Amino acid sequence: MSSSVLASLVGQVDPIPVDFDDLVDESLDGADWIQAGVVVVAAIVIAMIVNRVARSIGERTIGPGFASLLIARSLGYIIVLVGFIYALGGLGVRIGPLLGALGIGGLVLALALQGVAENFFGALILQSRRPFTIGDTVELGDHIGVVKDIDSRTVVMRSLDGTWVRIPNAEVLKDPIVTLTTEGTRRSRLTVGVAYDTNLSNAVESIRRGLDRVTRICDDPPPLVVLKQFGSSSIDLDVYYWHPSDVPAELAARHDVMLAIHQAFAVDGITIAFPQVVVWPGADADTAPYGGTLGDLGTGEVFTPHAAVPHGRERSPQRTSSNWLPWRRGGR
Repeated sequence: MSSSVLASLVGQVDPIPVDFDDLVDESLDGADWIQAGVVVVAAIVIAMIVNRVARSIGERTIGPGFASLLIARSLGYIIVLVGFIYALGGLGVRIGPLLGALGIGGLVLALALQGVAENFFGALILQSRRPFTIGDTVELGDHIGVVKDIDSRTVVMRSLDGTWVRIPNAEVLKDPIVTLTTEGTRRSRLTVGVAYDTNLSNAVESIRRGLDRVTRICDDPPPLVVLKQFGSSSIDLDVYYWHPSDVPAELAARHDVMLAIHQAFAVDGITIAFPQVVVWPGADADTAPYGGTLGDLGTGEVFTPHAAVPHGRERSPQRTSSNWLPWRRGGR
């Protein structure tokens, strides 16, 4: 929300008159102030103890991260707030008028920090639902990397090229989240194209023999080789194989699979197809259709019998302006 809208909103609300002389009881002595100070200090000490205990319990139950830290700090802030309100009550401060005076400011602050609040609650959702944890390799939008931290505003991740990326929590929740390392293994696909004159059964067996030599892929589930499609310049086969789920293992496995298939094809004499351009200079008259000329065929009518059209079209007489109108009206 823009600042002009906030200003207009504030301008439309009448301020609440507050007489600050009515907030504090003037008949206070030193003992009252000492008692209020002791209450505040005690609340702070209790809040620190509760904070440590709650954080320790949270790390054991929901894991280390922003959620356990937030719960611990929230409990500590609540205890300090309760102690502060109790101390103000002991000093004879009337809380109602004070809260009314702060209400408009709190509303304006909440509207101004709408984006911050959205990311804050996004962090709570990520920590509670836990689609990924610290150390997982994830794909968030256009970024792939290892999650390093989830704070109150962003997800911090280290990408594969070593750069650090911070993605707002609200954007993380809006886009698909792909966790690559949830399971110990995952499957990849490699497409291989062979020439059209290739014996496809031999090509499949050659790929399988090549995959048997790759130690970086899993035996269970076993690799799978299937025919995919007739491409524009090749017959394509899809090779499915399982490997450890982290990205370096994926890259290493793909390297070995490609190398093994290429070596197997070289041994078996199978050609890996690639796009080709054939230059055609044109045909001679002897090899051209109809001998390069129509001859007498060029003067005759073209008529080919078809089963759905039992009779050929008769040549219609020349139409003139006198017989055109009846034809339009449903005549000939």
